[in-house]
Amino acid sequence: MFRLFSQPHPIVERSRSTFLLCAGAGLFVGLFLMIFQPFGSYNIHSPDKWIMPWVYGVITGGVLLIHYFVYPRLFPRFFSEENWTVGRNILLILAHFLAIGSLNYLYYALRFEDSFQFSHLITMMGFTLLIGVFPTTAFTLTEYVRKLKRYSNPPQPEPLSTQEVIADTFHTLQLTAENEKDTLTLPVTDLLYMESADNYSEVVFREGYTLRRELIRSSLSRLETQISYDFITRCHRSFIVNLHQVEHVTGNAQGYKLHLKHGDKPISVARKYSTLVEHFK
Repeated sequence: MFRLFSQPHPIVERSRSTFLLCAGAGLFVGLFLMIFQPFGSYNIHSPDKWIMPWVYGVITGGVLLIHYFVYPRLFPRFFSEENWTVGRNILLILAHFLAIGSLNYLYYALRFEDSFQFSHLITMMGFTLLIGVFPTTAFTLTEYVRKLKRYSNPPQPEPLSTQEVIADTFHTLQLTAENEKDTLTLPVTDLLYMESADNYSEVVFREGYTLRRELIRSSLSRLETQISYDFITRCHRSFIVNLHQVEHVTGNAQGYKLHLKHGDKPISVARKYSTLVEHFK
């Protein structure tokens, strides 16, 4: 059970569609409360009765926007794609309901109560959960369908032209370690990928028909600055890949995977670098 909570889970992107979904959830709550007047709200007699549903709607949309757009910027490590799990996603959803329910009760208490009533807070939480099931389900299904369409038919790479192969054959890549003495030089056509390994970077390349690995004492970011070829690019926090070595691309809910012609494993593509697959269209 606990192992399930630690499984990776796709994080909701900070995108226009996410913004619209958050705003749509607020609009749904406002319309639902105004039209159906559930939980005895039809007994409320007040000149501004019809304002209340929209206040609850604004609270709902506002909380979602803060959780999906503000918190990831304030706490980037917690909300990083690499660290996002099923457990964290569940916690975020629970935080939605906790924050929305608390703010809803605060607004209600300021309007109709003279003192804090814990039982009323719990009741408001329950109401929020009952109504929130609908937009939460719609939000989840919309994200699922969007990701399914995005990753079910990933673009496939085109083979290199003869001119590209010939041009690359005469170019070399030189990587220099932090001590500025140790270097590794190889033809760019032989490089497969580089992977971060603590204080080192592992360079994986072909040497004839053999797959070789060399450790260089340098960060991946530092090596990235030494590369002048646009087809050798960062695709993940832990990987730099030679796009000319990509044989095909697959995808799932976690993102794209690059499968190399002579590689030993698929290379992950972080969501922030997913546009590089346009290279294969």
